[in-house]
Amino acid sequence: MGCCNPNYRKTVNEKEEELNRKGKDSVPLLAKIIILLIITGGILALFLR
Repeated sequence: MGCCNPNYRKTVNEKEEELNRKGKDSVPLLAKIIILLIITGGILALFLR
C-alpha cells in the first residue's frame, strides 16, 4: 500500500490504535527479579564489610 492510497491514513491510524491497546512496553518480571537481587546483594555487601 503506497502513501498515495486514500486508505493509507486510516490503516496507519488503525495500526497505531492496535499497538496502543496492547499497552506500553514494560520490564519483564524476570528482569525485575534480577535487578532486585543485584541491588539487595549490593546493600548486603555494604553492611557486611
